[in-house]
Amino acid sequence: MAAKDKFYFVPTVTGRYPELVVERGVQMQLPAELKLDQPVRIDFTITDDLPRWGKTGRVYEVLLRARILETTDLDRLQFRFNGSPLPDALLRKINEMYKMSAPRYRVFGYWFIFKLGPEHWPRKGNNTLEVTLSKRDPDVTPPVVLRDVELEIHYLMGRNFHRGQDLDLGPYEMKTDRTHEN
Repeated sequence: MAAKDKFYFVPTVTGRYPELVVERGVQMQLPAELKLDQPVRIDFTITDDLPRWGKTGRVYEVLLRARILETTDLDRLQFRFNGSPLPDALLRKINEMYKMSAPRYRVFGYWFIFKLGPEHWPRKGNNTLEVTLSKRDPDVTPPVVLRDVELEIHYLMGRNFHRGQDLDLGPYEMKTDRTHEN
């Protein structure tokens, strides 16, 4: 199981589960309000030894995601992971502020997704994501809220393997109707 795909998430109180119970003595960290120039630290633990599997060429992708509510394109956020700033070059933002169709317990916001390279990989054990709101759109009144933190790790079956249909190999056709074979 060590080199199998993993999905870690920090529990959050939701409309559906307003009193989510986690381990005894563990305090809920999310949702967390982001106030101007006041860093919010979210701690979580992982069991993967990424440097070990990175040396064997088995790590395919490491994604760190944070969903932030009530933010705009004019706001500025800074992210630090285990004390190191996460550069914008690793970031993809997805605007999900409005959807026509959504589950019953709708949550709208921006996803901030970082594709982490080895220099930013999480460490086995305790990890900390720090988010700071450094600039706020003055025309928006609701508080900015960090609602979700997720870490997803994908592995390869072995060095130089692919995951699913590899775009560099081009499309392939799969015959499904065997009645026309010669």
